[in-house]
Amino acid sequence: MNPKEEKEGNFYMVTQFIHYLRYEKRYSERTISIYSGAIRQFMTTMQDENGQQDWTDVTAQQIRSWMADMLKYGHTSRTIAVKLAALNRLFKFMMQQGYLRKNPAQNIQRPKITQRLPVFFEGTALNEFFDTREESDEYIPARDSLIIELLYVTGIRRAELLALRPCDIYSEEHVLRVTGKGDKQREVPLTDGVVQRLGTYVTIRQTTFPDLSANDSLFVSAKGKPLYPCVINHVVRDQLTGQKGFTGKKTPHVLRHSLATHLLNNGADIMSIKETLGHTSLAATQVYTHNSFKKLKTTYQQAHPRYSLKDEQENQLK
Repeated sequence: MNPKEEKEGNFYMVTQFIHYLRYEKRYSERTISIYSGAIRQFMTTMQDENGQQDWTDVTAQQIRSWMADMLKYGHTSRTIAVKLAALNRLFKFMMQQGYLRKNPAQNIQRPKITQRLPVFFEGTALNEFFDTREESDEYIPARDSLIIELLYVTGIRRAELLALRPCDIYSEEHVLRVTGKGDKQREVPLTDGVVQRLGTYVTIRQTTFPDLSANDSLFVSAKGKPLYPCVINHVVRDQLTGQKGFTGKKTPHVLRHSLATHLLNNGADIMSIKETLGHTSLAATQVYTHNSFKKLKTTYQQAHPRYSLKDEQENQLK
């Protein structure tokens, strides 16, 4: 195979792989972008170090060297693990297509990742925020206020929020139909207050943008256009910055973490939380049990008579 055919073959397989992720596996655009970037980075590295190289010539040692270089230049273990997953998934696809006989990334151990506990806001801070905010009949303030409330009350992801339409609201049933990863749909319960505020917002939206239908985006810009993901980030940060009790990161995902943690701490069973959040694996939900256990341990120490006795004895010795 001459260099031109080799290069075209490499790009063709990557193009087919991206098409497979987007239209058959229904991966999110964010995941596709991450995978594409990792593959392009690996291809560039192989070309720089070994000249033009076909996928069939890639070895496990080359992949390990690529990972070592990333670690050397400051990439985190989590980032390297994601990039390795992208390559592994590509090689599996190539094997399915009969392009490769074996997967050179199959037996490569991913770097050890330190498990990070989800960051969350305290329930008292959120309750005070929602109870003291001012209602508005202007579109942008009404929109931004509802965005914050929906992210917390339902625990939906940013992409799921952006995909919502008025027709996904079932007010009588107090249910929101959410389209999650892989176009999987689930129903998320709504509180009475949220149902009422959704109704008010939809009325304001329709008055402001009479040409929009129930099948158009629920949340739109000041010009009636669908929102970009970064707008949601800005809304969350702007709404919570300076408010009492909100420190650290202020993102849509922290609101999602907050709901999961509060549900667990208040007695909800983990399977119900899994369904609410739209997790495909129970392991993704179980990470919240660490925060719950921390609270349980504190409560235990405060309530247990032996701990109370220990505190009294220590005070007497001071």
